Amino acid sequence: MLGRQPKESVGPDLRLSCRELMSGSVFGFLAERRDELFPEELFADLYPSRNGRPSVPPRVLACATVLEKRTDHDAVAALRCDLCWKAACGRGLYDTAFDPSLFICFRRRLALSGDRDRIFTRVREIITQTSVLKGRR
Repeated sequence: MLGRQPKESVGPDLRLSCRELMSGSVFGFLAERRDELFPEELFADLYPSRNGRPSVPPRVLACATVLEKRTDHDAVAALRCDLCWKAACGRGLYDTAFDPSLFICFRRRLALSGDRDRIFTRVREIITQTSVLKGRR
């Protein structure tokens, strides 16, 4: 079942609190544009069943995948403790962590889909549309 991003996060909205800290960073880019980058419809085919417990919102997993360069366990630890990661992925200050195996399930769903590169394709599209990296090397 497709997990949806809650209307309100658990605790303060870190996107507002960390704005200065993240300005011009990949964390800031994801925090400011994650809804545009990863709309729920982008992942609806990965979670076709309406039965069962809702997943962690795929948007959270997609943002963490863009940031990852860590083991799944370390990525979950960052989502638990690192304010920049929490803000970029849309987690509230008090949001609870999830099991690292969810990354494996998410990547498996992506691999079995017809569009396994959709996350990075979408990031590339938004970067091109917004020229956010213009003038950077």
